[in-house]
Amino acid sequence: MSRRWLAVGLIAGVLSAALVRASSQAPAAVSQPQPVFRVGVDAVRIDAVVTDKDGHIVTDLTAKDFELRQDGKVQNITLARFVPVQTSAEQPRPAPPVVKKGDPAPPPPPATKLSKEQVQRSIALVVDDLSLSAESFEYTRQGLHKFIDTQLQPTDLVALVRTSAPGGTMQPFTTDRRLLHAQVDGMRWTVMSRNGVESFEAVQGSFLGIGLPAGVAPGVDPTDFSVVNDLRRHMSAAGTLGALNLIIRGASELPGRRAIVLLSEGFALMTNDRGAYEPEPRTRLALDRAIEAALRHGVVVYSVDARGLQTGRMLASDNVVGNANPGNAEGDRKRFILDTQEGLTYVAEQTGGIAALNTNDIGAGIARVVNDIRSYYILGYTPDENTFAKPGKTPRLHKISLKVKRPGLTVRTRKTFLGISDPPAAPKIASVGQELRDAALSPFTASDISMRATTLPGYGPDGAFVRTLLEIDAQALSFAKGDDGRTTADVDVVGMAFDQDGTEVGHMTTAFTVALSADMDPEALREGEGLVYVLKVPIPKPGAYQIRFSARDRRSGAIGSAGQFAWIDDVAHGAFAMSGILLGPETAAATSSKPAEGLDTSGLLKQQAHRVFKPGTRLSYAYEIYNAEAPVQASATIWRGQERVFTSPADTLVPPPTTTDRFAAAGGLKLGPSLPPGDYVLQIATRTPEAKTKKKGVAVQSVDFEVR
Repeated sequence: MSRRWLAVGLIAGVLSAALVRASSQAPAAVSQPQPVFRVGVDAVRIDAVVTDKDGHIVTDLTAKDFELRQDGKVQNITLARFVPVQTSAEQPRPAPPVVKKGDPAPPPPPATKLSKEQVQRSIALVVDDLSLSAESFEYTRQGLHKFIDTQLQPTDLVALVRTSAPGGTMQPFTTDRRLLHAQVDGMRWTVMSRNGVESFEAVQGSFLGIGLPAGVAPGVDPTDFSVVNDLRRHMSAAGTLGALNLIIRGASELPGRRAIVLLSEGFALMTNDRGAYEPEPRTRLALDRAIEAALRHGVVVYSVDARGLQTGRMLASDNVVGNANPGNAEGDRKRFILDTQEGLTYVAEQTGGIAALNTNDIGAGIARVVNDIRSYYILGYTPDENTFAKPGKTPRLHKISLKVKRPGLTVRTRKTFLGISDPPAAPKIASVGQELRDAALSPFTASDISMRATTLPGYGPDGAFVRTLLEIDAQALSFAKGDDGRTTADVDVVGMAFDQDGTEVGHMTTAFTVALSADMDPEALREGEGLVYVLKVPIPKPGAYQIRFSARDRRSGAIGSAGQFAWIDDVAHGAFAMSGILLGPETAAATSSKPAEGLDTSGLLKQQAHRVFKPGTRLSYAYEIYNAEAPVQASATIWRGQERVFTSPADTLVPPPTTTDRFAAAGGLKLGPSLPPGDYVLQIATRTPEAKTKKKGVAVQSVDFEVR
């Protein structure tokens, strides 16, 4: 691998497309889908995990190996299928790279592009911030970061959801570790939590018999708000379970093993408001609805007690002065721990999951329950006609018991289900705009039209933005000759930006026409022949964003989608930062490093958007540096996964005297002639050792490419 710096600047403009023109045509009307007919009978499907005495998954069972009972009556199992799922416990992880102090760390792996068929687990990490104390909240954040770094698998689809967040149940599922880390970093403890700074309310000294304030009757403690606090806890717990219900329903159509990991300080199922323990009606109703939704939609709920191991003993914040028997306070606290853990255990057991309790390593607790989302059996049977309630009738709760006939094996499955038939599926009729939006929002790549997005964060006079090179496979488009003799294809495009909470903050729509030259036959388009459309999406404030795009061919209705993660620094307030990186063959990045908006097929942007190079290719790259108050040290590193392939010596870039907020930089390198084929990442690290401000003078950007 050899390297040299190029004396090139950022040159605005793009060669105009000779064969393509852009237009602002309105989306065409969508054709009506054919009606969908579904024939079937009411059936029950359950998931079951079977392990041997050592906890290993058993894979070779058939329907004859199970005995399944509904309400005590043996059922005829008509379906028994084993579904393999790999977990982190079953997959060796590569050793982390050795990084010396001051050397650049490897970039996070890019998000995996998955089809529905490739997803093995769909996991919703539900942070119950309606229950978390400030203390537990920080432990939860640390545990989530650990899970993302060490447990997340390439075939996992994950969403991070907070029970207090408006619209939090709509959080998109993703495979992008960078986005998940940003979402965890962006979480903040909420005063809406039913717990305060610590997991338990501090014990206060009693006023009873000790200098009562004027106007307070004997036997009345003016500091006793237990009734009010209990009511608040019950209402908050119902809110937690109501949010859980919605999250379960939102995950119902996801592929793979569907699971929810609830990180919470729990909720009590019983109350002693009347001096005797009895079921708490608000909590119990919401819990039953959540469990019924989980059973109906095949979602397993796992619970993690975010408090860790608690003894219930008195703490420094407790004031026992005036308490005749401090031991009563400790007893109440221990009872509170058991009561709230009972709720976590119950919801897990009833849906086929497990609860991780009394562990101070929240990351290990998450790992334990996630690794339980393992290979499983799908069992199905057709019950008698009285199982499902007729219209207008009250449904009954049915009990399920499952045994494995082979000795020494253990089986775990759900315990009950509610006898309500699933409604027939209605055909979905969507407008063009809704089709494009659904494709952009989907965590799965729509592949009728092959697309690739290259996001380039930047900053201009109007503020922050993300400029995107959107590569579209021209061969997938439907060309037809019009009355004017031209052969054209029409494409509608939607671009959307979502912040780390899943809130849409940017939206743009456009359309363009691809016109072939008179002597060009659409059949002559080579496979993978690409167009590049350049779009600019304004970003309202710094932070982590998902940038999603979808495109639809008007004639065929074929749809493609693509997206990438982008981090926007606070350049407006003086943060030292870099723009995105343009990478291409030696001349391409130098001559088109500030692409204009619109369509381009000149070849220069196509190479930068496609980024597939042969060994030995000379590459050049270009970017901008913002708010450099001193000379900048810049170095380039090539990574292949966690392996560092090449690092350049640091080079000094001196800001020009005519500008203080930004300047252009570029460089080049040559790929080794024997570089193995595969996926690589170019990472540029810049730092300002002599920065005058207290802001961190380090900025890093990366761009992926392929060697073929």
